[in-house]
Amino acid sequence: MTLPQELASIFRSRQKSYKMVLVLSILDDYKESFNRRLPLNQVAERFLSYYRDGSMNGAQVDYPPQGSAFKWSDFTLGQTKSLLKTPIDALSSILEVTPDTITFKPHIWDKLNEDVIAELSEYARIELSNYNSQLSSAPTISLQESLSLILNTYIEAKTQQFANHQLGRLFRQSLPEYLRELPFMNGDYKVQGSIGQGNWANIPWLAILDKRLTTTTQQGEYIVYLFAEDMSAVYLTLLQGVTVPLRERGKKDGYQYFEQKVREMRELLPLQNLHKDENIHLTSSGIGRDYQVSTVAYVRYDRNNIPEDDILIADLENMMYNYKLYADQVTEQQQPTAPSTFKYTLAHLYLGQGIISYLGNNNYSPIHINELVSNQATVLISGDDVKNPKERIQHVGRALQELGQISVEDGYYSLTPQGTEYYLAFDENKWRLSPEQVQLIRRYLGESNGDHATNLAKVMNLAISIVGELGTFTLDEFNTAFISAMGLEEEWGTVTQENRSRFMLNWLEELQFVKKTGDQYMFQLDEEAEPLDTMTVSDRLSYIKSFIRNKGFHFPNELIENLYLSLKTKPFVILAGVSGTGKTKLVKLFAEALGALSHNHQFTLIPVRPDWSDPSDLIGYKDLSGAFRPGRLAEALVEASKPSNQRKPYFICLDEMNLARVEHYFSDLLSIIETQEWQGEAIVTMPLINKDTLASDDQPIYGNLSLPDNVYLIGTVNMDETTHPFSKKVLDRANTIEFNYINLEQFPDQVIQSNEATTIKTSNAFLRSEYLQLIDAYGENQELVKQVTAKLVKVNNILEQVHSHVGFRIRDAVCFYMIYNERFSLMGEDEAFDLQLLQKILPRVQGSSSSVKRVLLLLMQEALGKALSVNSLMDDASDLYMKWSAHEPEERAKYPMSTRKIAFMLRRLEEDGFTSYWLS
Repeated sequence: MTLPQELASIFRSRQKSYKMVLVLSILDDYKESFNRRLPLNQVAERFLSYYRDGSMNGAQVDYPPQGSAFKWSDFTLGQTKSLLKTPIDALSSILEVTPDTITFKPHIWDKLNEDVIAELSEYARIELSNYNSQLSSAPTISLQESLSLILNTYIEAKTQQFANHQLGRLFRQSLPEYLRELPFMNGDYKVQGSIGQGNWANIPWLAILDKRLTTTTQQGEYIVYLFAEDMSAVYLTLLQGVTVPLRERGKKDGYQYFEQKVREMRELLPLQNLHKDENIHLTSSGIGRDYQVSTVAYVRYDRNNIPEDDILIADLENMMYNYKLYADQVTEQQQPTAPSTFKYTLAHLYLGQGIISYLGNNNYSPIHINELVSNQATVLISGDDVKNPKERIQHVGRALQELGQISVEDGYYSLTPQGTEYYLAFDENKWRLSPEQVQLIRRYLGESNGDHATNLAKVMNLAISIVGELGTFTLDEFNTAFISAMGLEEEWGTVTQENRSRFMLNWLEELQFVKKTGDQYMFQLDEEAEPLDTMTVSDRLSYIKSFIRNKGFHFPNELIENLYLSLKTKPFVILAGVSGTGKTKLVKLFAEALGALSHNHQFTLIPVRPDWSDPSDLIGYKDLSGAFRPGRLAEALVEASKPSNQRKPYFICLDEMNLARVEHYFSDLLSIIETQEWQGEAIVTMPLINKDTLASDDQPIYGNLSLPDNVYLIGTVNMDETTHPFSKKVLDRANTIEFNYINLEQFPDQVIQSNEATTIKTSNAFLRSEYLQLIDAYGENQELVKQVTAKLVKVNNILEQVHSHVGFRIRDAVCFYMIYNERFSLMGEDEAFDLQLLQKILPRVQGSSSSVKRVLLLLMQEALGKALSVNSLMDDASDLYMKWSAHEPEERAKYPMSTRKIAFMLRRLEEDGFTSYWLS
């Protein structure tokens, strides 16, 4: 017999053995108990037993998830239940799970007779055997060959696609697994490697960390293989993490701290056959000096002289001997302390505002807790009596003490100097932290280090280090690292672990250490405040035009202002015209003038191919192995989304955009653009790539990737017979800028032409939209909005005759364009509205009927600003359109550019029997 369709392919996609082992565990438990609904703990125990027994008996099985345990014998039941979420999610079509039980879904049980159960068990065992045989046939790694491979290929690899590169797997998986198996390694050590986070690192590394000393490469002492930026050598080093000490102490004091620690460790340890100097040369940048002063000892291996494996391993064992000796002595000297724990919700941070406000409003005098309890309606955010107010105030008070804001003595609460400074930083809403208060807490945490730091400061700094190392991550990924770093996997249950991790992330988000978008968190780098732009918009646009002239190019008057206003209105613009008019060059020069260049990845040119038929050509796709292969757009969005890049504008030029049907390959982007919404001060969208559709290795980079508010999409299109027209879905979402009127007698100005024209880097605030919905702009601009809308209503009444009328999306976009234009005094009102007629209205009109001609004549009447004899012109409009076909017509029009375009469209309709904005 054959398995039911629902079960016949459940193991077709697999990256681990978990699905097969889970199904076998469920079936084996059922055969013993004949209970359909099985205890989840019981199934988890059987699942874990498979891996424990296999590893103890020398069978080839998967390693435990990295960062969770050194070997399966150390893996806990709680960790197993967390691990089971992965195969359970993958088998969600056939499994039904509650917090305490697991079973097959009813429609699956209906098909599970004795024969089907036997066949399903056999299917799972065969697939598991095949999978394990692949593990056992994997080639044995050579440390010498691996180091040589890295040194000889890394520079070239940096020019290739980052995601899923073989060097990434070597650093993150193969080499760490190899080192863990060495006889002098044990469960005290964490092994991890990195080639970068979403982008190639200049200095890749492979680290061994004694978890008694540190669990992060950002601080503490550890062993690490460091590769020189030019790949001339690799150094096996014993050094100190530099990121956190330099952030907390500054460079001068941080270097003194490193040098003192180096002297102490060199005096303490034998360090035989190891170099003990600063001749470690990794890079010429500042981080090279950081590594020099923080290195205790090292061995250098030149690229062309990597020793055999036995020598490399002997060197590592010698380094590990010294490292273990140091860790043993440090831990012996340390007084036993309770592990750092985190026990506060975000409510404690908010409730503390009431206590601090009350203390400050009472002349900073010490206040007894009984008075605070008596005034609980003011002190506590609830505004009325709460149950157990004294305990509530005491608990919140402990959090404030740990943040250095209050002191408590004999039941009296008083503000510390920092607390007083914090009180003076309140804004109108005392129940929310002001920006100054956020910075005060961040400063306190940055200054809290060593044995004198409070428990809260220690655990928060630990969490900050973890999110800094993770970069972009999910709650589950943070939870695993955070709980492990506190050593509370056994003490806390799964639910408590997840809740405490979520509470911590809430704190970090409030204090602006992380930013959340969807299910993804991103670490926010410490940056200086965004610099105030001293140039006005008009001055900057003049500079851009000067920059372009210095490059030897000329574009029509007001084109740069028009492009700027169009991008400011919505980050998607189409440049249309005949081939060779400089559309692509305009995008490149505009971006360059703002500091967005190809080599800093702020400008990306993507040539569109005629055979593009779906979004995978642009965004990416999953190959047969399930790995995500990103498209050029996805790579550019990853770069722009990095926390360190969020204040920089990124330009993506889709060259010859309509060689393929835009609605086919660009549909996902068109929909995502319309999901823009405010999230705090940021503009966010729904994910372009759903995280759940990706393999686990791809999720940190591409999972829930969205369109950040610093990305500007500009498509260039040729208007000829080789290209495809645009649908209204595309036109609604873009300003279509046309420049077909070319003056061939325009020559470069040799006096000012210069290839050395300087760029001035510009903040994203210059281009970023300030309005998403009309309500965002309406309050301060009611009169202008009503004037513009009245004009659009007249135009819309005309367009309705051919079912081409516009909706609220275009109304809002035109209003935003006009508001920005008025605010920055770039053009006259009629001139700006003329461009909007040309770019947002006329591209919608096309056809061959008399109704289309009547609409064009009525639009011409509006553009001219005077009445026309429309009925008589329906027979022959040649006198009208010939007059406006001249480059310098004698008559003046209210909206001259729209008038010329309508004249052109009328001529096409009469001479060819069909007209469209897109005909050239």
